[in-house]
Formats: sequence, structure tokens, C-alpha cells
Amino acid sequence: MRTVIRLPLADWSIEATGGAPAANMLQRVLKASLRSCRSIHTVLARAGVQEPIHALRAELDSEWVGHTEWTFSREIELPAKDFGAHCALRIATIDGPCEVVLAGVVIGTHASAFIPFEARIPDALRGQRALLELRFKAPVTEVLRWQAALGERPVNGDWTPFCFARTAACSFGWDWGPRVPGVGFRAAHCVCWTHARLLKPAVSQRWNDDGSCTVRVDVETDANACGPTCVLERSITSSTGEILHFPAGERELTLRPEKCWQPWEHGSRRGVFWRARIIARHEGIVVDERSTRFAFRRVQLDTTTDSIGTRFRVLVNGVPLFAKGANIIPTLLDGTHIRDWRAEMQAYRDTGFNMVRVWGGGKYLSHTFYDACDELGILVWQDFMFACATYPEDEPFASLIAAEARHQVRRLSRHPSIALWCGGNEDILAWWSWGWKERLSEGQSWGKKYWLDTLPCAVERDDAGTPYWAESPYSASMERHPNDPDHGDRHTWDAQAKIEGYRTIAPRFCSEFGHQSPPCAVTLREHFPERALVIGSEALKLRQKAGGGDDAQYKSFLDARFRGARSFDEYVAQTQHLQARAMDVGMRWMRANAPRTMGALIWQWNDVWAGHSWSLVDVSGREKPAWHAVRRACAKQLLSIEPIGASGALEVVLIDDRAFAHPEKFAAQRIEATIERMSFDGTVLASARVALSPHYCGELAAATMRGAIPASVLVHARATHELLVARIDACPKLLRATWFLAADHEIHLPKPRLKELRADAKRKAATVTPHAFVGLVAQTVVREFWVEPSERGIETDRGSCWRTLVPGDLVMIPSNARWWSANSFCLHQTR
Repeated sequence: MRTVIRLPLADWSIEATGGAPAANMLQRVLKASLRSCRSIHTVLARAGVQEPIHALRAELDSEWVGHTEWTFSREIELPAKDFGAHCALRIATIDGPCEVVLAGVVIGTHASAFIPFEARIPDALRGQRALLELRFKAPVTEVLRWQAALGERPVNGDWTPFCFARTAACSFGWDWGPRVPGVGFRAAHCVCWTHARLLKPAVSQRWNDDGSCTVRVDVETDANACGPTCVLERSITSSTGEILHFPAGERELTLRPEKCWQPWEHGSRRGVFWRARIIARHEGIVVDERSTRFAFRRVQLDTTTDSIGTRFRVLVNGVPLFAKGANIIPTLLDGTHIRDWRAEMQAYRDTGFNMVRVWGGGKYLSHTFYDACDELGILVWQDFMFACATYPEDEPFASLIAAEARHQVRRLSRHPSIALWCGGNEDILAWWSWGWKERLSEGQSWGKKYWLDTLPCAVERDDAGTPYWAESPYSASMERHPNDPDHGDRHTWDAQAKIEGYRTIAPRFCSEFGHQSPPCAVTLREHFPERALVIGSEALKLRQKAGGGDDAQYKSFLDARFRGARSFDEYVAQTQHLQARAMDVGMRWMRANAPRTMGALIWQWNDVWAGHSWSLVDVSGREKPAWHAVRRACAKQLLSIEPIGASGALEVVLIDDRAFAHPEKFAAQRIEATIERMSFDGTVLASARVALSPHYCGELAAATMRGAIPASVLVHARATHELLVARIDACPKLLRATWFLAADHEIHLPKPRLKELRADAKRKAATVTPHAFVGLVAQTVVREFWVEPSERGIETDRGSCWRTLVPGDLVMIPSNARWWSANSFCLHQTR
């Protein structure tokens, strides 16, 4: 049988062995645990040498780390031959260019963090103690060496040329995080066997035209894992215990599963999981066995040409869905910022999201992440690890990338949540429209072969039941601009498409859009001394990595909408408020344009440090107001007022995700909305009833119902002092929609007035909310009310955040909490 012996957990030695080490590392040997060895930055921090991120100097003091050669070493007891005739050293991840040395002999080299390392242990060393060394080259020096050898190629920003390293590109610098390249390794062990050794089974499925499904159960056999006398037996077992055996020697079995995995919005996943099992026998005796979980589901990517252009919509088990979600970025440094993927993805789903994009500038995630998505019913858009660069197709990179594609597709194919394989991020876009093809030498490779050949072939071979898309964004043709809004998926970062400007573009699918903000004020106080918490401080400037700095990211938007901030905390609140407004507008607009638009993935979900970024949740896990805005905009049923009619006329729009599963029932509804014009003191000045009718687009079934707002409602309107309010009386739980008739720089919002509940009303409210909350009743219109996050352990009432209140509305907030609204910042505030 296969025997696994883990490497020792403690007393690893780490030393700087070349390059440009800091003075305090010369002739110094650090001791670390095996867990710390995942990152040299963690080793240095836990040894007291230096923290990777300094409160005032950001990552500047850590730049030398990526220019230094490192050796991780320890004496280990090598397994004796009693454990098995064969023995190999296997390391799941080696991050950084590395020589692996055992007893002074190089047993292998490694240059990719995305494929495991394996080497046979020489028989002469079995049963002995030997020194294991991982000798890392300096990662920055190494990419510069490859650049000199293969020719300079464009990469985004002023970042180190990460296209010459198969590791997380963002570790070399990005517009939302620190420049902290490093080295490390994880999950190292010795494995011994005699007759056979099986790796984790790879499970894939292919759906047939007759509705049946052919499941393929394969086993990875790199490193001669299975001898010629070994017989493999395959079977799958349902959640009820039914066992189906594969015919002898066959890898595939065709069946009609009764239950299929589905996204959480479509129903439960109870009883859908199966187990695939492979047994290896030698002369009738079981010598190894492995099993893994999987589930049946049919995922399709509809890229049909229609009267508009090229569709981009995902169907699961034949039912289309509007993809709502965000891009997730990798944790850097110690890789442990997200310790509980199940809790993280539950919070993600609580936002109303049904799809997550694993972005191509980071890394493939652990099985615990994909397991959480499987269980919670969250679809995964999985990028291959390419982003914002031109990539060499020369050796050794071509072979490394082919091996990476094969390994990662086989590793992840068993997860039913994997809904799409995508070649990478903004590489074809950059080549097409960032001036990069003009900068390349004649005949110089740039990665096209990977996205149009290597990667799709790997998916077709090992996960044929999951769609592949060449890049993001991509318009389905190399002859058409990759960001064409009528074709394929799109990234909306256009200069005119900011905040309310999102309404100028209606893409078929938007896989990136976002607006920047700093972390929450309480998070900033946890990470910075008080003297740094000043608008425009040098410490905060070092955490602003985006082009143009704070002036480009904030100033023009703030100046056009709000009065000047009177304090640092108010400045943070104003910038976060604009992010929330932008995400609210963007998500509502794209959903209102369904079925033309069939997906909206925000940039970005999470964060890696207390710096300026586009995240919805900051590095301490606190929800920014944008999170609350997006949560409301992702409700299954949503009422909105949008300038979506002819020539931008205002219409009431009812969005209902159930329309995709039951289009005929949805279209047959008779729904009326009440539209009111209201002054900011709550007086109704005009009203009308509006019949909503199904809206059809692109030869697809209706996904929204719309109704034009009568011109009579707007007669004699004082745009600067009034708003529109829409509701559906037959749906009292459906939150009303609002529309302000004037722009921020013109509007005269009242000073926000909220009155605390009377004592008897407090007692009634306390029956449904914690006693630590107080109730406030709006006395005026309060636009976009939200509560600032406070210290850990005190949660905000989510139902009270990011709401436009009219007189009489009740909100519940934590005692002594600070709240904000657009009224608070209004240029022309009235009493």
C-alpha cells in the first residue's frame, strides 16, 4: 500500500545565500516551522527581522527580499525500503525558481508555483538521514535574466516583468497591492509504494444530445505511479449508496443522473454528490485506492450570434441565469488572510452573488475554496494564470504552461462549481489596444498560442463538459475589438463610464467594473498611527498604487458631487459613498438590461492590505458601504427607475431572477407600479399608475418588465427639491425605487433629520433587534443612508444600510454608531 510520510514540522533553517540581502541577514540562520515556510515574508516577520508591510513605509523596506537568494533546509529521515520499493519526494507547491538538493545532489529543478514538484529518492539514501535543501534563486533577478535572454515584452504598469515567472503575477506589483515577490514552499512529503501508487482521481463529464451524461474517471499517473501488472477498477457511488461499476478497462460510463447540482438560487444541492473510486490491484490484492467527490451538472456557454451581436450567457441544467458576483484576488505574503473559505464564501453568497471569478493575475486556489463553492452553490469562473502582459512561447515556458494546464484542469474538473475556464485577463485586450503589438519585434511571440491552442486543448481533453473562453474580455473573434460591448464579455473601465456613467454602456456580460475607495476608518486606525490619518498623508500615498493617484481616483468625482470634506473620517466616508453609489448604479443598470446583458462581476471582492483598492470588503473583513449597496442591487426581485427608454426616457423596471426559469409565467403577469413625485419633506406632489410589460431583446425571453413614467408626473417639477418614488402595491416586501431629478452639484438636499424612537416604540423594536440597537425615524428624505462599521464584534443591521429614506421610515443602528448619507455631504444643503 501507498505510505505517506510528512516532513518534519519544526526546525527548518532559512538563510540568505546570495543576491542582495539586507545587512541584518548576513551570516544569519533563521529557524522556522514548516507552515511558515510557505512564504519568506512570513519567516522574516515571525523571526523578528521585519514585517513585510510597514505602517508608514508600506512595502519599501521589503524590496530587497525579491533580490535575494534563499535556502530552506533541514535534515530529514528518509523512509527505509520497508515502506515500499519505490519512494519519491513530492512538494505540492514550490513558489520561486528552485533547485532541490538532497544529500548534496541536485534531484530536480522547479520553475512553476502552479504544478507540483516530484523526484525519486535514490535507493542508496533510503533509511538514512540526509540534508534536504531548497535553493531558491532571487525571483526579481531571475525574471530580469529571462527578459534579457528572450527579449523584452510589454507588461502593465511599471511592474517587474512578471510574464517570465510562473507564479502569482500580482506579487510583483499591481494597482491595488504591494510589490512583494518572494519564495516558499508548502505540503511536502515522501510517498512510498511497491506495486502501485495512485494520485487523486480526475473526474470529468460530457453531456450527450440524448440527455445522458458520460462520466470519465481517470487517475493521474505522472512519475510511473502504476506498474504493468496493476489492474485498475473504477466505480461511482451515489449519495444513497447505489454503486455503479465501470466495465473492465474502461474509463467512461454513461448514465442518466436523477439529480443534478445547481446554483443556490435554483434550489438545494441535497443528495447530488457522488463519490468516484479507483482501486489498484496486484495479483488480486488491493495495493492502493483513492476516491473523490463530484456531482453531475450541465453547464453551457451560449455564444450564439443574434440581432445585437454575440451572446454571452451561462446556462446550468438548461436554465439561463444572470451571473452576479465579483472577482477574487489572492492573499499575498503568508497566504492565511482567508483562513476559513466556507465562512468567506457564505458571506460572499449572502451578498446575493451566484458566481465568483478567480482572476488570472493571482493563483489557483485550494480545494477548500472550490469545496465551499460546491456546497454553497456558487459558480466559479476560473481564469488560467495570465494577466495584463505579453507572454513568451519559448521554452521552457511553453512546456511549463502545457504541464500547468493539464495539472490544473485535471485537479479541478471534479468540482461541479467550475462553470467556465478562461484563458486569462486582459492579455488580448492589451495586445490589441494598448499599443503593445506595435512594441513587439517582428515574429516575437506574445502568448496567443496559449489562449487559442494550448489551454482549450487541455480543457477539451480533460474537462470537456465545461466551456472554455479564450480571454477576458474577448469578443469571440481576433478580428474584432476584444471589448466590443455587443459581443462576448467586457471590462468596463472607460473614462466616460464612471459612477452614473455606467448607464452609457450595456455590455453582453461585464466581467470587470469597479470604483476605488480606502478601507473603513476603523480599519485604517488598526493599521496606521494617528499622525498618518490625514488627507493626502505620505503613508497613505504609498498605499495608492493606481494610475494618477488620489487625484485621478477621487478628486474629480468628489468635487463634482460633494462639498469639501471637513475631516479625515468624512473624507473616507465620501470616497466610500461614491464607491457604493457607483456599484449600485452599475449592478442595477446591467440587471435592468437583461437579457441583453447577462452578467455583472464587480472588481473586486477582497483585499490584501489596508490600502486604496476597489474591494467591497476590506482587509479586516469589514463590509464597506458598497457591499450593502450591492447586496440590495442583487436581490432576486428588484424594482428600479432607469433612463432606459427611447432617448434615455425614465422607466420603471421590475427585475426578477425567476424569469429565467419560468419565462412564460413571468411574461404573463399583470403588474402595475405606483409612481410618485415627492418633495424632500415627504409631500406627494403628483402620482400615476404605470402598467409594466415584458421587455424582449435579442430573440430571447423577457427577463424584465418595464413601464414608461408619464410626462404628467413631471409637470411643474422642481428638480432640485424633489424625487421620484416607485413601488408595487401588490408586492409590499419589494423595496421601493427612487430617482433624484437633479445632479449632485445642483440638488438641494435637506439636513438629514432622524428622530429616536419613543420608549414604547423602542420596546416593540427590541423584540426583533438586539438591545444594543436604537431605532431612528426619518423626518426628511435621507438619500443613501448607511452606518459606518465599528470595532469587531458589533454588526450593523444590514436592512438599514444603503437605503434612501422618506419621512416615517425606520432604521435600526448600533448604539453610538456613526451614520452618513448623501445629505451629509451635499453642496447645497438646506435646513
